[in-house]
Amino acid sequence: MVKRRHQSSALLAATVLACLCASHCAQAKVEFMKVLPEGDGAQQETIVIKNNGDQPQDLKGWSIVDTSKQGANVYWFGGDDAAFKSKPVKWCSNWTELATEQEFTLQPFDRDRFSSSFEPCGFRFKLGFDGQLELRNAQQQPVDRVSWTEAKPGMAVYRMGSTFVPFMENQDLKSSIKSAPVLSTFAKALHSTGILDKYLKSGEPIKFEEDSWMAKQLQRSGYAKSYYKGPWTVFAPSDEAFKDFMKEMGWFGMTLTEEELLAMPELEDILLYHIVLGQEWSSGVKNATGLVSMKDGAEVAVFHGENGEFYVHDDCVDRPSPDDYGCEMQAEWRKCGEDWVQDEGLFSGRALGYCERSCGRCTCDGGQCGRADIYDIPASNGVLHVIDKVMYPAPAYDKPEKQWRTKEEIQAEMDASTGTNNLAGLLNGQ
Repeated sequence: MVKRRHQSSALLAATVLACLCASHCAQAKVEFMKVLPEGDGAQQETIVIKNNGDQPQDLKGWSIVDTSKQGANVYWFGGDDAAFKSKPVKWCSNWTELATEQEFTLQPFDRDRFSSSFEPCGFRFKLGFDGQLELRNAQQQPVDRVSWTEAKPGMAVYRMGSTFVPFMENQDLKSSIKSAPVLSTFAKALHSTGILDKYLKSGEPIKFEEDSWMAKQLQRSGYAKSYYKGPWTVFAPSDEAFKDFMKEMGWFGMTLTEEELLAMPELEDILLYHIVLGQEWSSGVKNATGLVSMKDGAEVAVFHGENGEFYVHDDCVDRPSPDDYGCEMQAEWRKCGEDWVQDEGLFSGRALGYCERSCGRCTCDGGQCGRADIYDIPASNGVLHVIDKVMYPAPAYDKPEKQWRTKEEIQAEMDASTGTNNLAGLLNGQ
């Protein structure tokens, strides 16, 4: 890997440009999503492309060209040779069919079968400190372009709308957030409330009481300690999201100033709601999952869109059902349509009734959700997702003690009392 010694500019000075469907570019469905120009020892140089169209794409004859270099600068999908010429390679043929919403992650060529970095279908050129990549179709027309300057080891550039934004990977969340040029307001708010160091600095333990919601939540996952050091998942509102929020919170058409934002008495609660327990990658979270935030355990509901979008909902929570079993079990037992569950707020106090998230009554159709513009940025103590909305904390409900039991514990208890091992069937009259 080529190492550069030039360190005169900070990360915020990294200039990252994208050419997206401009007059000289063909209509792009396959796009660059991320480029890691220089690894940091634990990582390799990486190029990620994705099919954001609604049809599969055959990449035979497609190429990636490093236009910042003269010669020795082309990668051909499906295989190439040492002279950078297209040459079909049998074991690279599965790198030419890109399904809708599918990603390809490309890394440097390495033909050593005994190497941990063995990659016979990788790219043969170096990325490095400065560069510009062009994605070309089978007619050798450019369909997408990304460029960067002054890339530091471990700095990746991520697509965010029509631009690319630099992020430092695999540092702690505090460092990743502070160095991100689109998260400056979020970083200032976290610092002003003390959350940045208390929660997001690597190695900092959080102590909690034995009977607290946090203790109960962690115990369900087998965690027995009285402190927690991460990992965390952070939904970080962009600077544009904070601008919208400050405009929304202003009086008589005026916009809050940054000083007024930082002085908001509820700011700490708002920020804690954007931090959830565990390391939750977008691909690993099921639709309509309720993630547990650090704002008293209030749920952040996560949804997946039809076209692969990743959304968060700040008003989709399970008001615990008035029984010993809880919403997850009521949904599994197909009780969601019963009048006592769907009571329109009569007793639940929620317009959608009890168990609205578990019963699938929440949607993102009316603009209630925030969208992740960038997701799955790895950190040493968690993962970072950049969202386009500042979320306001949903209500946090205390579940009855018996509802903290696991599904297996409930099953065993009911089996013992009924003498059957078919609890679900029993409750549904089978």
